[in-house]
Amino acid sequence: MQYVGASVGGVIDAPMQAIWDLISNPVRHPELAGSGQVQSVEVVSGPMGLDAIFQSRQNMRGIEYTTANRVVIWQPPYNIAWRIGFPFAPGVAQIWMFSLTPAFGGTLVENGVVMPFVVPSVFPFSMIRKQIARRLIAVMYPTISNISQLLGVAAPTQLTAAYDPPSMVSVLLPSPLIQGAAMAGGLATLFLAMKKKSRA
Repeated sequence: MQYVGASVGGVIDAPMQAIWDLISNPVRHPELAGSGQVQSVEVVSGPMGLDAIFQSRQNMRGIEYTTANRVVIWQPPYNIAWRIGFPFAPGVAQIWMFSLTPAFGGTLVENGVVMPFVVPSVFPFSMIRKQIARRLIAVMYPTISNISQLLGVAAPTQLTAAYDPPSMVSVLLPSPLIQGAAMAGGLATLFLAMKKKSRA
């Protein structure tokens, strides 16, 4: 069993602190997000830091909704990660992250995500996992480029992509085997409940 996720990295010709000031301010995330889904953000339990919560108004294919995001990693000016949830339960789902490292006279920026579900590592599930990762990568590449544009520097170089979630955030979730067992138990319970209801 493996968690689903992905990451993208690229070197940006800008100081680490300048990039950190941008990515660690969630109010700027509508400008950063390559998905285009983030419409506006409000920090509701500031100041920014570990356990801070910010609400994000999203628009996905015309469907508007609000998420509540809890900061789960805060290591200025290197690492930030937040777990996405809902206003009534912040931080219960996927975890997004940025990681910064000095590199080649600039800064290596990594943007990644781990999803809260696991799939078997064997075919055909491995292909499904890779397809989901491709879609995630497709929205993270523009995010890296947006950082460069907002800082007024050249486009990122040495771009890379990984079809696995970053270990920095995947370790915050239960063991894939435990998560898989929990998912299987939940599905079995749901199936039995539906079967019982159909007989009633």
